[in-house]
Amino acid sequence: MKRLIYFAPLVLFVGLLAVLAYYNFHKKAQYEPREMVGRSVPEVVLNDVQDGTPASLKALIAASDKPVMVNFFASWCAPCISENPQLMGLKAKGVTIIGIAWKDEPQNTLKFLAQHDNPFVKTLSDPEGKMALAFGNTGVPETYIVMPDGTITDKISGPIVPDTFDAVYAEVSGKK
Repeated sequence: MKRLIYFAPLVLFVGLLAVLAYYNFHKKAQYEPREMVGRSVPEVVLNDVQDGTPASLKALIAASDKPVMVNFFASWCAPCISENPQLMGLKAKGVTIIGIAWKDEPQNTLKFLAQHDNPFVKTLSDPEGKMALAFGNTGVPETYIVMPDGTITDKISGPIVPDTFDAVYAEVSGKK
């Protein structure tokens, strides 16, 4: 009986390792909060990057008669650079995209858009991250699909890549 007591810590340790290993291999690969899907666009006024005038995202979206993409990006974001050709392709297909420069200086944003082409009909500056916080962003790039009434219908975390281009276009154009 005394020998069994000596092995108890080893058995507990192996059991703990088994539980942790199971959790590690069965957990979700990436956490993607989607609390805003199904809700209305937050009421936050931001400044236009071009001229500094205040603009309401909700009003910009309401001016459209079709779904709009709202893309959070930054000039210092490498995945945002790789996503840009897909955004340009969506723009060429008639998709309305509003850009929100997250925690970026307006002059850096303008330089970025001049270097990599500008896929946005309007670019707003969110230097303090207020709009991103209201949306529940976890980083950049993140894209939201919003109906003209301001309802968020989907969230895309990470860059839009060539493999996901057709699915994103189908969703934003209503051709699912």
